Amino acid sequence: MAQALGMQSITKYRLDNGLTLVVKSREDTEAVSLQVWFKVGSIDENYKQKGMAHFLEHMLFNGSEKYAYGEIDRMVEGFGGRMNAGTSKEYTFYYINVAKPYWKEALELLYQLTQKPLLAEDMVQKEKPIVIEELRREKDNPMNVLWEEFEKLAYKASPYRYPIIGYEETINNFTRESLLEFFRNYYQPKNMVLVVVGSVEPSEVKRAVEESFGKEEGRPVVRSQYIPEPEQLENRSKTIEDERLERAYWIISWRVMPVGFKEYYALLVLDQILGNGRTSILYRELVESGMVYSISSGDLARPRDNMFIISASFDPSKYEQVKEKVLGILEELESKLTDQEVEKAKQRIINSEVFALEKVQSEAYYIGYSLAIVGLLDYYLYFENNIRSVRKKDVINVLKKYILGRPYSEVLMVPKR
Repeated sequence: MAQALGMQSITKYRLDNGLTLVVKSREDTEAVSLQVWFKVGSIDENYKQKGMAHFLEHMLFNGSEKYAYGEIDRMVEGFGGRMNAGTSKEYTFYYINVAKPYWKEALELLYQLTQKPLLAEDMVQKEKPIVIEELRREKDNPMNVLWEEFEKLAYKASPYRYPIIGYEETINNFTRESLLEFFRNYYQPKNMVLVVVGSVEPSEVKRAVEESFGKEEGRPVVRSQYIPEPEQLENRSKTIEDERLERAYWIISWRVMPVGFKEYYALLVLDQILGNGRTSILYRELVESGMVYSISSGDLARPRDNMFIISASFDPSKYEQVKEKVLGILEELESKLTDQEVEKAKQRIINSEVFALEKVQSEAYYIGYSLAIVGLLDYYLYFENNIRSVRKKDVINVLKKYILGRPYSEVLMVPKR
């Protein structure tokens, strides 16, 4: 089934095995980005599987049925292309960027990489100490420790409270059989979105995909039970000491709507006004005055149990002053926000989006994210229209509904004396 989507030169296909294919044809570039998205991340793991989504990403680069270890990397480099992957709490994706003449070869490599990995036992054992060393390096970074402590404080039931990389005890217990079970369940057509953006012909891409990914069996996906985070009724605060620090680091957060909801676009405008860049209120009021070294805001763009966060670094003696100032700015914004500020913020968001989408890799990412995470291509297709529709009253409504007077979670990390 093919679906042409208006003037965007996008064609969406649903293959017989359940795979979703989206092709965006562009004549303004000779580059092509091919990305395959799997709707699986760390929130889909049971406790014994903690870290498996991330570990499996490592394993897929260790050889396939057709190509030996390292051969796919060498071929992509030979095309002058780039290849990488990423694992999040909600998804795992793999991409290859190449020049137009090599897109078919890149598609075959992506197919071998993600559908035909060897997952050999010796490679499983080789990879374990590598991932565990990565985990230990993360523990050596105070900012990673701060973030892990924050998520444990903010989430009491949701699987978002667990780190993506997992734990030493779970990683050490991974076997080829357990990895294969995880792989077969999630790395298959009914759990997959394939995106191709660049100077390509959609029907030609579809034929090539049918000869590779289209031959794989689509099976029902068995998902772990997701436990939603219950309503937070009280403020939560935690202070951590770390002897490696010379300044304080602070995170404060509020529960907000999931990504893609109608209110979400007003939240993005609020974020732009509050803490995005040198023109933002928080930067002008706290950084330029010398109260903090740095400050920013943003939401986690999560489809469930989303959070809006303000983070800052400052001299430890200024914590109370900084917190009072930030909460005061939020309170004052309700009465001080102007239509002009909202319009300027909307235009900055749109300009940034337009600039990002000039790159085929960024556009493929937005499309994949929209379908795999938000669940609707509309998030990508109508993002600009939805931002333009935001009014001052919408921003204030989001501020009042989710932030002002609502329970927050905060973690303060200070130098150990």
